[in-house]
Parts: sequence; C-alpha cells; structure tokens
Amino acid sequence: MDFTAASADEGFRFTVHAEGQWRRRGRLHHAPESVAAAHVLDAFSEMAATCPIVTAKELQYRANARFGRRVDLPGDRVRVNWATAQVYVSPEDLHLAQDRIRLRARAQTDRELRQLQVVQALAYRDQLREDPTLILAQLLLDSPAAVTDQTLAMIPKIAAYVGTYAPGAAWVQTAHLLDEWYGGLAPDAKQFVVDRLCTVAREFGGEKVSQRLKDAHRFAADSSGPTEGTLHESSTGPSGNQPAA
Repeated sequence: MDFTAASADEGFRFTVHAEGQWRRRGRLHHAPESVAAAHVLDAFSEMAATCPIVTAKELQYRANARFGRRVDLPGDRVRVNWATAQVYVSPEDLHLAQDRIRLRARAQTDRELRQLQVVQALAYRDQLREDPTLILAQLLLDSPAAVTDQTLAMIPKIAAYVGTYAPGAAWVQTAHLLDEWYGGLAPDAKQFVVDRLCTVAREFGGEKVSQRLKDAHRFAADSSGPTEGTLHESSTGPSGNQPAA
C-alpha cells in the first residue's frame, strides 16, 4: 500500500510504500487485510509524527525494525507476520525543510546575541554607576589617541550624568557633594566632622556604621601622614578649646 504520514515539521509529510504479509486467525472480521494495513499505517504514523522531515532514512530503519516482528491483533483475530516500509521525501520538501532549519538556527543565534548584549550593557551600566571613571579607562584602552584635554574635562560631567540614573540618585548626588566639601577641609576639621557623624550615628542605633566610619577615616589619616594633633567633639566646634567630656 502507498500512503503519506505527517512529520514533526508542520506542512511536510512523508511518502510511504509498505508491503507485508498477514494471516487470518479466525472468522471474526470480514476484512482482515484492512486490519493488517491499518495496524501498519497507525504504527508508522505514530513514529513519523515525532520525526523531522529530514530524517526519512532514520525513520525507515526504525519502522522496519518494528515491523520485522510478528504481531497478533487479538481483538480482530489477525496476525501481521511482517511488513516493510520505504520512506520518501521530495527534493523540494527536503530543500525547504533544510532552509527552515538554517533560518531557525540563525534566529536562535541572533536572539542569544541580543540577550548577551543586553546583559553586558546592564553590567556595564551598573559598573558605571559605581565608578563612572571607567569610561576614561575604556577610552585609554580602545582609543588612546582620542583622549584629549577636552575629553578629560567631560569625564566629571559624564560621571554626574550617570549618577543621576543610579538607584537612590539623590543619595549619589549627596555623596558627591559631601566628598567635594569634605576633601578640601583641614585634617583637624575632618576629624571633627567624623566625630560628629559618629555621634549622630550612635544616637540613631548605627554603632556599626559609626565604627566603619572611624575605621575608614583612620585609614585615610594614616595614609596621609601624621598630623600635629587630633580634635575631638566639643561644644564650641572645630576651633574651640573646651574638649568634650
């Protein structure tokens, strides 16, 4: 018999020529040949539905391995002794199916590249939020000749612009302002500011923050060299003479 069977690829079907031998095992069915043919057709169609159209040869091997065994169909009192199947695909269908495979693979690759670009862009954005001066480092690596005085002058502006889009942008700007103001103070004034901030932090339950602030300032003070003296919190400010109790 000749028939077609749907493949796993929508719109494509296998063309099949099948031969076999059956035997009647009783008188319960008046069309035993149709019973045998239907068995082969159903079994082959079940296998074909899971196979792409480009795997016709593989499907033929699996089908013949299955049909090479004798099968009793007890409900219909028919025995299928053996069957063989020859599977065909037209050159046009095979060409179209191969083109589909190539297009799907290319589309998958494009999607993965776009996703990778998005992930890399997000990671780069987060790095710039933490340290916008990475822009300068990238310029030096990629195009060192393009780094001019004008480029260097733009880096702080870019840093401020990136900071406005960081999480908690108001705090980012506040940190920039504090750093700009604090960095120009004298060492004794810096110590006074740190002591005041530590006191405020402890009043609001920020003992750990207070200790981290002290440690950070101690490291900065040690790296900048010894100073003539260290002022502590007082009631008259950094220039007062009355020490705190």
